[in-house]
Amino acid sequence: MIKSTILNLIKKTFFSGIVIGSSLYAGGDRFYDYARVTYSEPIYEYVYEKVPNRVCEEVKYKVRDNYDDQYYSSGYDDSLGIDTLVGTAAGAVLGSQIGKGNGRVASQIVGGLLGAKVAHEIRNYKPRAYNKAYRYETRTECYDEPKRVEKKMITGYKNYFVYNGVKHFKITDRPINRVRINHTIEF
Repeated sequence: MIKSTILNLIKKTFFSGIVIGSSLYAGGDRFYDYARVTYSEPIYEYVYEKVPNRVCEEVKYKVRDNYDDQYYSSGYDDSLGIDTLVGTAAGAVLGSQIGKGNGRVASQIVGGLLGAKVAHEIRNYKPRAYNKAYRYETRTECYDEPKRVEKKMITGYKNYFVYNGVKHFKITDRPINRVRINHTIEF
């Protein structure tokens, strides 16, 4: 029993050695070498982005002034003046030209009242300023205007090295100190 166990152990060791040796021999046609990187240069890419940009402007507007009470409040005179008396007399004279008898007296009274009213209104008439009165207001108006911005971004690095007297480069995500070179020998 011990003899068979030792024999089995020798067989396993022998086959394991053959497998390991053959795998070492099979990988013997490939080897690696390293080269030192002389310098690394960043690779840039330009990216355009839309960035929100708030723009504000001062805008001048023409605004109408509506003063409805201007006509009635300022400069309106309720007193009787000479012009009102002249208007009464002129209205009475014109009224006497119409009608006969008591109708003439009534027309003189109505003519006098109308003449007084017209004369009084002419004296106090002022054109309404709110029809033509304008003023200017300045307002700030803001709006969003997208602005296109150019950004310079690093997308990788060119790592330069010299191997067997020839200058090469390898592109990587970050700068490196050395480059691994794979050699394969074919029979």
